[in-house]
Amino acid sequence: MKNLFKNITVGVIAMMMSVGSVFAEVPAGFKASSSMEKFKNDMLSSAKSMTTMKSDFVQIKHISGMTKDIESTGEFCFKKEDKLSLEYKKPMPSQIVMNGSKIKMVSGGRSTVMDGNSNPAIANLKNMMSSCLSGQLPTNSDNIKLDLYENDTQYLVYVTPKAGSNLAKRAEHMEVVVTKADYTIVGFKMVEKPKGTKGSDYMQFTFSNMKRNIAIDDSVFKVQ
Repeated sequence: MKNLFKNITVGVIAMMMSVGSVFAEVPAGFKASSSMEKFKNDMLSSAKSMTTMKSDFVQIKHISGMTKDIESTGEFCFKKEDKLSLEYKKPMPSQIVMNGSKIKMVSGGRSTVMDGNSNPAIANLKNMMSSCLSGQLPTNSDNIKLDLYENDTQYLVYVTPKAGSNLAKRAEHMEVVVTKADYTIVGFKMVEKPKGTKGSDYMQFTFSNMKRNIAIDDSVFKVQ
């Protein structure tokens, strides 16, 4: 159980921290979009009206060399400005809570609390999740590059690291999928750097049954 929870935690942190290489071609089911600035403005406007969000999630962990992916399911909760909870229900109960600078991990009935600011990986996890849900996507910089794709119902933001950046050492790329209807984030995918001759591992989250601006008790985010 300890190893499984460790793999889940590391995968989530890697997914939120890491970004990767440029698409060789347009992602399947999407076309290139020239509406990046409009998209970012509209997403920010939509996020301003959201104070809480609750949804179900499915997490898929693909590991090269394994014949079967690892699937986990649970419930995700968010409350502005920086309160988040990932409660895993299957295959076994566990939880990650992020509240301000504090992080709590629960597994096997045992709880561990740490200072997220003392751990850059954990701090970046919290910051990335909060930023995306607040509509504050990263911007093009010396370290990353953003590309936008779209279809009839969704946008896909493809984030790539630039050569020589610390992010480029961690993964190939990250994808954020957003609905056109209300700019709700419905998916994350992180593809890790290949290890030797093996293919790339990836972690993917799909969110569903989303409920915005509902009452979520602060006890969900308790870290004591």
